[in-house]
Amino acid sequence: MIRLGLHEVRSGMVLARSLVSDGGDLLLAAGFLINERILAKMKAMELSGCWVYEEGTELVVPEEVISEQFANQVQGILKENAELMRQVIDVKDCTLVNLQSILAEPHRFRNIIVYEKMKNTVREILNALLQRDPVTINLNSIRHKNSWLHQHALDVTITAILLAQNLRYPGKEIEELALGCLLMDTGMVILADGLFRKGGPLSAEELSLLREHPTFGYAILRENEQVPLTVAHVAYQHHERQDGNGYPRRLRGNNTMPVKTLSSDRGMIHRYAEIAAVCDTYISLIAPRPGTVPPRSPEEAMKILILATGTHLNRALVDSLITMIPIYPVGSKVVVVKDERYNLYTGFSGVVAKYRPENPEKPVIILIANREKKKIKPFTIDMADESGIKVQYAKL
Repeated sequence: MIRLGLHEVRSGMVLARSLVSDGGDLLLAAGFLINERILAKMKAMELSGCWVYEEGTELVVPEEVISEQFANQVQGILKENAELMRQVIDVKDCTLVNLQSILAEPHRFRNIIVYEKMKNTVREILNALLQRDPVTINLNSIRHKNSWLHQHALDVTITAILLAQNLRYPGKEIEELALGCLLMDTGMVILADGLFRKGGPLSAEELSLLREHPTFGYAILRENEQVPLTVAHVAYQHHERQDGNGYPRRLRGNNTMPVKTLSSDRGMIHRYAEIAAVCDTYISLIAPRPGTVPPRSPEEAMKILILATGTHLNRALVDSLITMIPIYPVGSKVVVVKDERYNLYTGFSGVVAKYRPENPEKPVIILIANREKKKIKPFTIDMADESGIKVQYAKL
């Protein structure tokens, strides 16, 4: 099977993995023959892509970071939490003045976060991830408009946990960081539903309102006695920048590995928020808000992360994260750009069948089309045994 972006899916292709809603409902079952009607339905659902069958790639089975069933369970808890907040705020006109007025009311959001459920969920995620060896970040979630915000929170949380584990953070700190990431877009929940689902650029007024979500989130979380201050500060600070040009408080970072200190430095970004910012940026690149920009490949995302270090993102954290991202995840499409031996396969295209964390630039690939893009009898190449072959991402 191959994972295709929705713009690459065509009538006549066969769905290889079922599409399931955040509520666990079956949307489209594996084995469906995709036609124009099904394709239109997928576009209406604002999917980023899907997995399709391709002859000769039956053995390509992508790893799941966590099971789809558990991912749906986490999204259900996030949805429950969001519904509670929407009931409490109950405002028809989501203007900045109205929202600020509601947030200023004492105890309006007191203890409405389903914190114990969140904490238990984080511990389950931690237990699931601790069983993974070696640790790599390969997220293949299929996102649709009803769950994008929740799926984004889950993906950022998973990425942050794996990064913190790689940095040898203690378990209690990883748990607090994960809770912060899971709740960091709390302020988005009280905005108008159409705002973060809107395709295309936001207006100046919408952008101004959106940039207030860290402040809104912090105000809500501080009303909940069980929520640690560090968790609330992830929501407050995840859009701050190393050079001090972030929002909402223009805090700064020093581009070194975040470590725990005995005293907090005023005006500096909390180390959990620095991790959240790096992970949030990466996930936003590979799985952007529906209807905005096309998703980036992990390789493209890594290049953008590197360019953002020093000014936007913590350099030390980015350096650590990029060592954990598969350059060529299982199921991704590649084309041979160089065959130094006999130039036999230059221009041939295929799919990654196996990824090696110890040798990330040398995956096992299955070639399925020649340089004229005509289907061929699929055959496997282990790039670890073929030093002269180089590949890059491709569209099939």
